[in-house]
Amino acid sequence: MDVRDHAAAGPHRKPAIRAGTANGRGVLEGAFHLLDVLAAAEEGAGLSELARDAGMPKATTYRLLRQLADLGAVHQHGQRYFVGRRLALLGDAWQPDPRLRAAAREPVRLLSALTTTVVFLTALEGDRVKVITVARGEIKEVPPILPGSELAEATAAGRVLLTQRPDGDAAPPGFTLTEWRRAQAALRRSGSVAVDHHEVMPGVCCVAAPVRRPEGEIVASISALAVRPAVPAGLTELVLRASREITRNLGRT
Repeated sequence: MDVRDHAAAGPHRKPAIRAGTANGRGVLEGAFHLLDVLAAAEEGAGLSELARDAGMPKATTYRLLRQLADLGAVHQHGQRYFVGRRLALLGDAWQPDPRLRAAAREPVRLLSALTTTVVFLTALEGDRVKVITVARGEIKEVPPILPGSELAEATAAGRVLLTQRPDGDAAPPGFTLTEWRRAQAALRRSGSVAVDHHEVMPGVCCVAAPVRRPEGEIVASISALAVRPAVPAGLTELVLRASREITRNLGRT
C-alpha cells in the first residue's frame, strides 16, 4: 500500500533541505558546510570542485581549507583535499549506529546505479531527520544532499521516520489527524512506502521506505529521488528490495 504525501506547496513551506547559502554565512557555518561537501567526496575534491558544490567563491573556499588544514580537519594530497583524520574520528563518534551506515552503503550505491536516482539513507537524531549516506550518480538537477544534511518533515523520508513517534494529537504539515493516523498504520506494515509527487520539490518525485532491524523496529528510511514527471515504473519495488537488503545486512553484524 502506498502512502501519498500531502505536503502543501506554498511560500510558507519549509525547505526540503535545510542548508545555508554562501551569502551571509558566518565563518563557522561556512566551514562546516564545506566539510559536509568534502565528506561526500569519497575520492577527495579539488578547489574548483569544492567551491562549485559548496556554492562559495573560490577565494573563500581556499581560505577556509587552509584554516581547516591547520586544525587537522582537512588534509591535502597533490591538488585534492580530503577529510582529515582528526575530523574523521569526530565523525565516527557522531554516527548514531555505524553498523547502519555500513549495512546500507552497497544497497544505496546499487539502487542509485540501477535507477539513475539520488538515493539516500536517513535516520532521526532527536526530532531531526538527518542524512546518513547518499549516492547521487550523475544527477545534477537537484541541490546536493549531503551526509549530515537535515531534511524537512514534509519529505517522504521524514514521513516514514515520524511513524516512530507515538500516536498523538498532532499531525505533520499537510495531513489531517485522521489521514496521519491512517498513514502511520500503513507505514508500520511491511511493504508500505511514502511517495512525494512534486509536493516538496517541483519536478521531483521521491519514494521512501522504512528500514527495519531484523526484529522489526524501524531505524531508518531509504529514499530514491527522481527528476521525472511521475514515479518511474518499478522504482517502488526496487526501493523496498534495497530496504530488505539493509535489514539482512544488519542481521549479519
